[in-house]
Amino acid sequence: MLKLSILTLSYRQAFDDGRMDMWRFLDTCRELGVEGADLHEAAFPSVARAALLDVKRACLDRGLDIPNVAVSNNFARPADELPADVQRTKAWIERAALLGAPQVRVFSGRPADEADRAASWNRCADALRECAAFGAELGVVVSLQNHNHLQIAPDGQDVLRLIRQVDHPNLGHVLDTGQYAGSPGASGFTDDAQRERHDYLASIRLTAPLATYVRAKLYRVASGREAWLDYDQIFAALRAVRYNGWVSLVYEGRDDPIQAIPLGVRFLREYLPAAST
Repeated sequence: MLKLSILTLSYRQAFDDGRMDMWRFLDTCRELGVEGADLHEAAFPSVARAALLDVKRACLDRGLDIPNVAVSNNFARPADELPADVQRTKAWIERAALLGAPQVRVFSGRPADEADRAASWNRCADALRECAAFGAELGVVVSLQNHNHLQIAPDGQDVLRLIRQVDHPNLGHVLDTGQYAGSPGASGFTDDAQRERHDYLASIRLTAPLATYVRAKLYRVASGREAWLDYDQIFAALRAVRYNGWVSLVYEGRDDPIQAIPLGVRFLREYLPAAST
């Protein structure tokens, strides 16, 4: 059965202006009737053990799972900076285990410059393998999210190649519907000629068989339906591989998230029963 969660970063604007914090976010997830809270590292008021356990209990009291904890790492950073980032990521894997989250989201990374891209690819693969092995000892899957902000793996072919190079059974894949090159979304190509060279739907179809988590990006949903991404085709791709897991709503639009996200929840709910058959 497909289940719906919401990422804390969907309310970035409300977190920034003080209308939202972790506790209000969890209350909102309950009020909107989603099954899970997708927690980004930036939303935690503290990483002390007692504070993490407070979050865990707050989710239990609201009937919410914590399906994923998101880490914003950069494994394509210079070699002398990489060990510290790997250790920071491992610390979040340990925190995810304490929270009972089965999965931690990680990025590949953005190289400092194009001249370092090839070397940073191999450093990234090694770091992903090290973190995947570490997560395996704690029962936490480490899952690579596609992301095209000049990162080293902007499309489906690159994500597939990187996962194959890492070659570790505890490396999963967070499939972000809006972050493949060619997407018309927030960080996708807006130039028509560039979009013709990069088909985000083809990338989604290519990596859907590997997905252990799906992030459903929403950019323009004021009408009640997402205007930029083709969710008919996206969910067709997920049904084709019989994906049966979490779908996390991630809002990155310009409208106030307090008003936009309930529309997004209703929109995505239209797909979940059909996608689980």
